[in-house]
Amino acid sequence: MTFPTVILGAGMMGVAIAAAHLRRGVPVVLYDSADAPLQTAPRRIAEELRLQNESLSHSFLTCTDNLEDILRCPVIIEAIPEKLKLKQKLYQKLTADRHPDGFLFSNTSTLSISLLAQHLRTEWQHRFCGFHFFHPVRQRSLVEIVAGKQTDSATIEAAQEHARRIDKRFIVVGDAPGFLVNRILNPYLSSALSLLEQKIDLGRIECAAVQFGMKMGPFQIMDEIGLDVVLHAGWVLHKAFPDRTPQSPILLRLIDQGKLGRKTGHGFMLYAQQTSWEGIGIPDPQFASADETMSEAEIVRRLFVPMYEEAVRCFEEGIISDLTMANMASVEALGFPAKRGGIVTWGEQSPKGYR
Repeated sequence: MTFPTVILGAGMMGVAIAAAHLRRGVPVVLYDSADAPLQTAPRRIAEELRLQNESLSHSFLTCTDNLEDILRCPVIIEAIPEKLKLKQKLYQKLTADRHPDGFLFSNTSTLSISLLAQHLRTEWQHRFCGFHFFHPVRQRSLVEIVAGKQTDSATIEAAQEHARRIDKRFIVVGDAPGFLVNRILNPYLSSALSLLEQKIDLGRIECAAVQFGMKMGPFQIMDEIGLDVVLHAGWVLHKAFPDRTPQSPILLRLIDQGKLGRKTGHGFMLYAQQTSWEGIGIPDPQFASADETMSEAEIVRRLFVPMYEEAVRCFEEGIISDLTMANMASVEALGFPAKRGGIVTWGEQSPKGYR
């Protein structure tokens, strides 16, 4: 008998994670407290699967707004918005009267697993870890497993086995702000914003990144994630590393204007369709510039050297046990060009003057 996996949250990531399970024949119970996302979830999951040449068998998907329906499922993956109080409230409701007979994983991208665990009943804390997917889930082969202070080895082993079950590769990292992947992604995005503030043409920055080999330029990544989500993740990292994670006034201005990226049709770029599979956007004309004094090579250096330096810091701080993990994460989670060997290999092989 194949037991279902519970996904908590029917938003963009919850739907994508559900599709990743269904694609591998793993039944899903999809929970959300709101009716609207549950009503549209089957259609959105079917579209995710269609993009992978798969079809949805409705007998493998159950949508519910009743927490009682998820009892005794061996794996629960929480994928609700990245808000500490919201997650804490759900955890307390979920575990208040329930002894753990399975494992609870969180798809959090930045929030401390150890901090989140403090709001679980004691017997749940050991069976809780991070299980971080990357957008777009269908194109990213990696999950980031995060061990908190309270997480026991059996939980990490269960997380690894679950990753294999849905055909994902994994890395196990330490519990620190941004873990590994967002720690090395943030310099890429922050550097792009800094270049934009210096009046470097947005289209040139995107083009330099894509020609270097990235699957997405930094502004398309931000628009796909959602500028509000990018800002929230940036706050966590800014609090931890204020000297190298400045907050961008351009990002704040766009959010104040309600321009949140793909999901609103307007972010750094303009979109004809508000779904992440309908082509790239057109750069907003307000970010056009005729200044071409900065070379493409210098733009590339400004974008990627800080990523390399942050990867080395993660190793030095013990977040990862091997620098090859940063190579793997950069390629499989962030779309860094595999032909360059990964961010660390590229950084070590680049001419010293380049750094």
